[in-house]
Amino acid sequence: MDKQPLESRESSANADNNELIEYRQYLESAKTQEEQANHKRQWFVKKSDEIFSTEFKGFKFNVGDNDVVYTPGSASELKKAQETPLNFVNKFLDSNGYLKDAEGYHRSLAIAMNPEKFAQFFYEQGKSQATDDVIRKTKNINMSERTAPEVTTKSGLQVKSVSQPSSRGLKIKSIKRS
Repeated sequence: MDKQPLESRESSANADNNELIEYRQYLESAKTQEEQANHKRQWFVKKSDEIFSTEFKGFKFNVGDNDVVYTPGSASELKKAQETPLNFVNKFLDSNGYLKDAEGYHRSLAIAMNPEKFAQFFYEQGKSQATDDVIRKTKNINMSERTAPEVTTKSGLQVKSVSQPSSRGLKIKSIKRS
């Protein structure tokens, strides 16, 4: 029978005791982290409920000198879609969790991080196209095909449609009097 000195027994008891203390500290830390996560989640839900209340009209953007309100959907649809940031991220991941649409992810994130900048860009684009349309119409450029006037003949009477009426009114010409 092996006999161990009392000092070695004490050291193994201390090691077991230290492991037990570390495990208890780990449990306390996990409990504290879980409580903090629950508190943050409740705060997130509360703030989201404030935004998506029955008075939700949309999101306001400052475009040029104007404030523009855009409503991308109903408050309940938006609240459900945005209840966790993972809903956003998961749109761009495959079933194994790998990024499948890097361009779409980064484009969406860039817009999300700079909404006013993108709203201003698209506003300027629309203004530019509207100005181009007005200039084309002002210059009176008609790109449509021109057609010759229709001529209809019926028993000696010839009728021709004229796009611009003459200043003297209606003209009737008789073929017989030529």
